[in-house]
Amino acid sequence: MTKKLKLANINGSWLIAGVIATGIGLYLVTADVVDIDDNKDRTALPARETLQNRSIPVVHASHFKQAPINRTLTLYGTTQTDRTVTVSAELAARVVAVKAERGQQVRQGQEIIRLREGSLKAQLASAKARVRQADQDYQSALSLQENRHIAENQIIQLEAALAEAIAQREQLQTQWDNTRITAPIAGILNQRMVETGDFIDKAKPVAEILDLDPLVVRVDVPQTHISHFETGQSASVRFASGETSVASIRFIDREASPTTRTFVVELTIPNPDMAISAGLSVEADLLMEQVQALAISPAWLALNEAGEPGVKWVNPGNQVQFTAVDVVKSESDRLWITGIPSAARIITRGQGFVRAGDQVEVSSPTPKG
Repeated sequence: MTKKLKLANINGSWLIAGVIATGIGLYLVTADVVDIDDNKDRTALPARETLQNRSIPVVHASHFKQAPINRTLTLYGTTQTDRTVTVSAELAARVVAVKAERGQQVRQGQEIIRLREGSLKAQLASAKARVRQADQDYQSALSLQENRHIAENQIIQLEAALAEAIAQREQLQTQWDNTRITAPIAGILNQRMVETGDFIDKAKPVAEILDLDPLVVRVDVPQTHISHFETGQSASVRFASGETSVASIRFIDREASPTTRTFVVELTIPNPDMAISAGLSVEADLLMEQVQALAISPAWLALNEAGEPGVKWVNPGNQVQFTAVDVVKSESDRLWITGIPSAARIITRGQGFVRAGDQVEVSSPTPKG
């Protein structure tokens, strides 16, 4: 009897274990299709909708007022002298003194080099005396001619003698003057090729003088823009140091370069103290017609698929638009452009992550105009 009871207990335990195992198996098979908790599923949908809303790009965009500004053609050039004069000796002689140093500003007619005069001073004094003597003889002969006391041919001879004496004096005077080499123009003594004690031949270069007032800037203007300019028109010149000077157009070439199809235009900058040197790199801004433009940062520019520069902006429906622009003036920290609708909100941040047609959220819609 006892053995039968134990066997029944064992069989009952196995039965209970089998039922539990069967229930767990059914749960595992049906768990992914049975709605365990409707409330949890209802709260999950709004969470997915929030995630979708957050996938809309956020950009910064602002409205900027346009202003009238002259379309500007910016060209590169270098400063040049108005004139460069090489001074040469007109007399073969030894240098006895130098009167100006390199880099010194000299006046027109100022002595810069003196040559040995030798006997020229004495010869000139003698020639002047002969002229006075010949002039007196000629004047006396004219007095005698009134009373017919002298022949006509004698008058002619005395007149010729006077002319010869004057010519001799003038020749010696020129040689004397040539012992003083002077500056033919006002400017900077850029080079002096001789020193005291040097013997120089006639026609030997002895100095170079730079005329820096006005200072000249030469630029090459494309043929498509040359019709906008005329002599006397104002321009602006910007140096590498950041300083600017007002310039004016002095000359416009009437023949284009056969290779570049550009015209040479000369600008002049007042430089009375000759403080600005030649050979400096500059940017020249030549003013053209006036247009409505707005100023933007160069970082806001983008390129379309065709490689055209433009600006991305947001329309009233917060949709991204792209418009190719025309740069009318460039400055060190900003560009002046045209072609953007006046009511457009320009994307100032995040333009690299959106394309034309994208829907965006604008975080700074308040106009800055």
